[in-house]
Amino acid sequence: MSERWQGELELLREHFSELEYLEHGGEHWCRLPSYPVTGGMFRPDAVDVAFRIPPRAGEAPYAFWVRPGVEPIAGGAIQNYTTPAPTAWGNDWAQFSWSPLEWIPKADVRMPANMLSFVRSFADRFEEGP
Repeated sequence: MSERWQGELELLREHFSELEYLEHGGEHWCRLPSYPVTGGMFRPDAVDVAFRIPPRAGEAPYAFWVRPGVEPIAGGAIQNYTTPAPTAWGNDWAQFSWSPLEWIPKADVRMPANMLSFVRSFADRFEEGP
């Protein structure tokens, strides 16, 4: 694991003590239990969330996975959402296609763009609604 990846993991663990890390199939996966589903447009109110740290240091991350899957409170379809979708923790997840609008990582891993800012952006996606 590169120095950048180690720095990203350390930063994530500082903010999310419950973070679980797993290398699976050559990919670097992280899981957070009970991530809040903000915005009031989906149920349930909290989900497990999984994401991958990209293979190349500084590369923009893409997508995040939730379990259980979410449902729009008002009904209808969810844009850029696939279920079921496999993760390192099984096949019973749903995937949000999601990426940062801007990804210009700095040499200092504590400065955005970093994996912490990516994880925090999941709330932005929930608040967008279906």
